[in-house]
Amino acid sequence: MSEPDFRVRPDALHRYAALVEQQNARLAAARDALAGVEVPAGAFGHLPDSEELRDGYHEHAQAEQDNLADLMDVLAHVTAGLEANAADYRDGEDEVGRGVGGGDR
Repeated sequence: MSEPDFRVRPDALHRYAALVEQQNARLAAARDALAGVEVPAGAFGHLPDSEELRDGYHEHAQAEQDNLADLMDVLAHVTAGLEANAADYRDGEDEVGRGVGGGDR
């Protein structure tokens, strides 16, 4: 049984890595915007538990900022992995080319 033929296009991996990096920048902007929201005391009016509502909002907002930071870390690793994978394929192609006397691309 033989493996099916496939071709890896390192340029496609680089393009996808750039797209992931752009999306990561958008997440950073969202995180920063969320961090910039200040809910002043009394924002929930004179409800009996209005300060508890405000505290709950702040806790939730901080949790979302933490979640975004975690996601951004994952996406940074995805970008790095795609770039490394593309480089490995290019290096492998160069090595095979040198082995058959073709030299570098």
